[in-house]
Amino acid sequence: MWVILLFQIQLLAAPHPLTGSSIINLPSNSFAFSQMGFSLDSIPSNWIYNKADTASADVIEIGPTGKTLISFRLENVSMKTQLETYVRKYLRDYNQYGFEVISLQSYSKSHTPSVIVDLSQKNKSTKSRQVFFYRKNKMIIATCADQSDTYEKTVTLCNQILATFKWR
Repeated sequence: MWVILLFQIQLLAAPHPLTGSSIINLPSNSFAFSQMGFSLDSIPSNWIYNKADTASADVIEIGPTGKTLISFRLENVSMKTQLETYVRKYLRDYNQYGFEVISLQSYSKSHTPSVIVDLSQKNKSTKSRQVFFYRKNKMIIATCADQSDTYEKTVTLCNQILATFKWR
């Protein structure tokens, strides 16, 4: 009887610790984000990690199954980096990648300094919002993107999620 029980347990176990459908692997638990130095408190419970790049923990993509709606990229920067100056570097590159800057908002005096850049692809098929969060030597670039026809609903959800951003 014990042999049968042990055999059944092995079949149900994940091949490696913390893989598979473990509760720790849900974005709503914010575990992977803590590895990047921040947390989020408002991620829908049905969202999953859509990019499993084991070579780099610098990019995390989340959304409902099969669709990435928000990606997070960590960049290590100098302690002397100015948030607005850093974002201007990106503004120069958007045009050559086929994007048009729609708006730019800076929240440098807030508790969590950030800059928001709204973009539209020149062919109008997609829209996106990038939010740059900076602290000490870390820059988190959160990108929320979707097709133009569903973007308004997506950006509202993204705003709710990113409003809960907290540095650890």
